[in-house]
Amino acid sequence: MRSSSKRVSRSRWGNILVALFLGLLGIVMVIPLYYTVISAFKPINELFYFPPKFYVVNPTIKNFISLIKLQSQSEVPFERYIFNSVFVTLVSTIGYVLLASMAAYPLAKHKFPGKKIITQLVVFAILFRPEVTSIPQYIMMSKVGIIDTYLALILPAMGGSFGVFLLQQFLDTVPNELIESGRIDGASELRIFFQLIMPILKPAWMTVVIFTFISVWNTSHN
Repeated sequence: MRSSSKRVSRSRWGNILVALFLGLLGIVMVIPLYYTVISAFKPINELFYFPPKFYVVNPTIKNFISLIKLQSQSEVPFERYIFNSVFVTLVSTIGYVLLASMAAYPLAKHKFPGKKIITQLVVFAILFRPEVTSIPQYIMMSKVGIIDTYLALILPAMGGSFGVFLLQQFLDTVPNELIESGRIDGASELRIFFQLIMPILKPAWMTVVIFTFISVWNTSHN
């Protein structure tokens, strides 16, 4: 029985219209970011122009100098804020990707009692927003005695379930024969994980890296 599929194609003008629409949409999304950047180089009087100008008449770096001087007068230097944010974000992101990958691997490729229940709990945990869990997390951190430490920011970031779910779904598409071949060659589970699974997971954990980095960076600034 022959099956014919109709190829869907747009005309040249259709492609041009789509490209124009996407280009205009991209410009609209970039304008706020562009205006924010050029405003940083405007003197004070230019900030109050109406209608606002989308270019700098007299560019200056006095705004950055004033910011550094203002921060130098505070108890905590500005450089310390930057270091804290970068350190917490990098450690949390790297740690979470490793932990989520190690949790997703057995859930996707091993059989053990309670596997289905744990998988359902991982999916169910995605429903909880950080705003809902912030108070219980604070109470737990207070009882453990790590308030005002890096761990108070790093540990909650490494306890998310979205990355585990995403990596598990990606691992379900990996053929089991690949893992079995590694076991036949005498590779340990640890070697299989780092030399076979992690390279295969690269597209998935890159997505997790982006989402985790943005989330932790925004949290570390609050």
